[in-house]
Amino acid sequence: MATTVADVLVLQIVKYTNVAAAGLLIFDYCITFGDEVLWTIGRRWGIPSFVFIMSRYAPFIGAAMTAYAGVKSRQGENCIPFNNISNAAHFVGIIGSEVLLLLRTYIFWECSKKFLVVMVPFSVLFSIMAVVFGTAPIPFGIPGSSPACILEGSRSSTLPYGVLLLYELVLMALTLFKRYHHFKNFRSSVIQALYHDGILYMICITLITTTNVVIDAALPAVYSDLLNTPQVVIHSVLASRILFNLRNTANNLGDEPIFVSSPNFRIPSQFESVEV
Repeated sequence: MATTVADVLVLQIVKYTNVAAAGLLIFDYCITFGDEVLWTIGRRWGIPSFVFIMSRYAPFIGAAMTAYAGVKSRQGENCIPFNNISNAAHFVGIIGSEVLLLLRTYIFWECSKKFLVVMVPFSVLFSIMAVVFGTAPIPFGIPGSSPACILEGSRSSTLPYGVLLLYELVLMALTLFKRYHHFKNFRSSVIQALYHDGILYMICITLITTTNVVIDAALPAVYSDLLNTPQVVIHSVLASRILFNLRNTANNLGDEPIFVSSPNFRIPSQFESVEV
């Protein structure tokens, strides 16, 4: 809890950062709404579409609630239910974004059933770990939470962010392995789009998660929520762009050996014909 003038100043910076991130989410939505309409409205729904909705819209709830918490004085209120809903929205948005990254990696792995057999249980396990660590942190000598009505978390947030970081590193490693082990001499522009856009965005997502881990683990608790909203916003914005760029690439290529019809992926030719 902020107790000094310096802490109060840092807490104000934390609030402004979260409010600014909410503004960034709204701005990004405005400039990409055309892509969303083009590739989602009137199309047959499938798993990717539901995941996209999670990734695209849950962050609005979490970001709005966090921004409200930053500008509204709530002293004397019972803030725990409010915070639980906000945290749940953040969690749903991040999980949706991670599943979109998983789908992109699945496509890059030629829609391999072996990939699904390994990665689906792995993803479920990591999701459960993140929920457990986030809602009922195991007491490894990590300080507990600050008062509920203060925009300030605890060092225990390091655990779920650490789980998330490890998962993202695994997806990145799988992408790099497939690119240089199987597609080293492959010149398809679709493969290049899958790889270059995907790996760039995954690096950015991994960097924001790494920064959050460092902040929660090493800096004073007053900094803990500095990247609370930016974390979910970056995940949502970049995961959506991976989807939009993939579809735009497929649409522009015409006869190239990949077709992505929102909200379903279908990959023929040298990729096995599979619809997700």
